[in-house]
Amino acid sequence: MRWRARRLAMSSGRRGVVGIAAGSAGGQLLALAAAPLLARLYRPVDFGVLAVIAALVVIVGTVAALRFEMAVPLPEREEDARALVRLGLAAAAGTALLGSVVVLLVGDRVAAWFGQPELVHWLWVVPPSAAAMGVVLVLNQFAVRHRRYGVIGRRNLLQSLAVVVTQVGAGVAGLRPGGLALGFGFGQVAAAAVLLRGAGGRDATARTPRRRPRLLAVARRYRRFPFLLAPSGLLNILGMQLPVLLIAYWYGSAVAGWLGLTQRMIAMPAALVASAVAQVYLGEIARIAREQPRGGRRVFLDASRKLALIAGPGALLVVVAAPTAFSLVFGAQWHSSGVYAQALAVFMAAQLVVSPLSQTLVVYERQALQLVWDAGRVVVVAGAVSVVALAGGSPLTAVWAFGVSGALAYGVGWLMSLRVVTAAGREHGRPRPAPRLVPQS
Repeated sequence: MRWRARRLAMSSGRRGVVGIAAGSAGGQLLALAAAPLLARLYRPVDFGVLAVIAALVVIVGTVAALRFEMAVPLPEREEDARALVRLGLAAAAGTALLGSVVVLLVGDRVAAWFGQPELVHWLWVVPPSAAAMGVVLVLNQFAVRHRRYGVIGRRNLLQSLAVVVTQVGAGVAGLRPGGLALGFGFGQVAAAAVLLRGAGGRDATARTPRRRPRLLAVARRYRRFPFLLAPSGLLNILGMQLPVLLIAYWYGSAVAGWLGLTQRMIAMPAALVASAVAQVYLGEIARIAREQPRGGRRVFLDASRKLALIAGPGALLVVVAAPTAFSLVFGAQWHSSGVYAQALAVFMAAQLVVSPLSQTLVVYERQALQLVWDAGRVVVVAGAVSVVALAGGSPLTAVWAFGVSGALAYGVGWLMSLRVVTAAGREHGRPRPAPRLVPQS
């Protein structure tokens, strides 16, 4: 019976990966097919504006729901999970309001920091897009909890479709440079709408009465998520996006645009695999942590091996062929993007392997350890790029510093997750000491 249950669980996990990947593949292929057209409709400086706006959206959107979404798969009681959904949605709405005020007050200063006056006209995209991203994260985790992997695949497909259609249409209409940013933001809104309709989002707020005492009790129970995981999530995404902002700040829009296209092209295939594995891995490792803690190490290592078998050959292909491929597909003006891809190949491979597995620390409630790693990564990666720029290094050297330091940081993160899941299994298997008998007087 135990063997049969394990087989059924593994079969469910495989179906989840296939379901998400199948739904996502169409959207990713559509985005890849549209990339050469976008590279001719828009200039590198236009992609530079997108790089800044997208980085800001991702930074703010990652913590828009105060990381309550990370706790959604964990409670045993469905009522508690629904309360976490409501808390996350409320936090995302607050983020939109606060962000809009900030843009009105300091939007012109932000544009001046990056030397991009055109940013003033498009920074308004950031608050609603970041809030929509927060909604997506919350409802996506609710779908994961109930293993509704099909709706996640549809979300990925329609999000990519919305982005591509908007960006191509704006480019044909001559709406530059904001057409790329507008499409990126509209994709987040479309994804949120799909999940609200198809993943039980509305049911999450309607099936149970909105009892304030229950919401407060759940908020207190999972207070470590906003207090520890929100700063940790912010630091985590800063480790990825802050170097992009720093490169845009020091080297200008064109360099940021080349880097932006590089990340777009080599990250999309990786994201197709990583997002599917990450969401299914979270559901499976959360279940195992509750029911079979000793099996966590095996699941972690199996996932690591499968991801490495994809990441390794992919990185080698990028190193060998990227400069020639970028020039042929996108035009001679994008040759630098291919060279940047070589510099980031190992980093992207490490990210593909480690990023889906980093949720292990969250599941085993090691938020403090996650916070330490995230802070260290920001210091190492941003520090490496900053040192190169301040020393007068070239943009390519700065990108290499970004890639190498990021890959090393991910390696440390993998070792930390392995240690945590191994320790949890040993602790569960250790026999408990017999209770000490106290003689009665």
